[in-house]
Amino acid sequence: MVWDIYDGVRSGIAFYGAEPYYFDCEFDSGEGDYTDVFCLWPMPNELLRLATEQWQIYRAWERKFHSGEVPSGTHPGNRGQSARYDEIEDRINEYLKSLSAPAHRLVAKFEAQEDQPELPRGCLREMEVTWLRTG
Repeated sequence: MVWDIYDGVRSGIAFYGAEPYYFDCEFDSGEGDYTDVFCLWPMPNELLRLATEQWQIYRAWERKFHSGEVPSGTHPGNRGQSARYDEIEDRINEYLKSLSAPAHRLVAKFEAQEDQPELPRGCLREMEVTWLRTG
C-alpha cells in the first residue's frame, strides 16, 4: 500500500521478510530533500486489516476517478467523503503518533509490476519493493 508519493514512494505498508511494516522515507532537513533510507515499524495485524480495507476504498475510488466516473473532489481522503475511510484514518493516525524508534532502517527499490491492463490510465500500478541494508 502506498500512502504518500512525492518524487517517488515516501510512505505506506509493505512486507519485510514475512511481516507487514509501516514505512516512511527519511527527510534530510539540512539538504531539504528526501533520502533513500526508509524507517520501518511493525504493523499490528488489526491495523493491517483496517489499512487494507482503507486501501480498497481508495483503489475503488481511484478506478472510478481515472475512468471519468467521479470528480477529484470525491477523493475519500477528503474528510467527509467516506465515513469509514475517515474512521480508519483516525485509528491509523493514533498508531503513527505512538511510534518510537524504527525497528529497521533500509534502502528501498520500488518497481511497478508489469502487465496491469485492467487498471485505467493514471492509476497507481501495483508495486514490488526490494529492501536493502543501508551503507
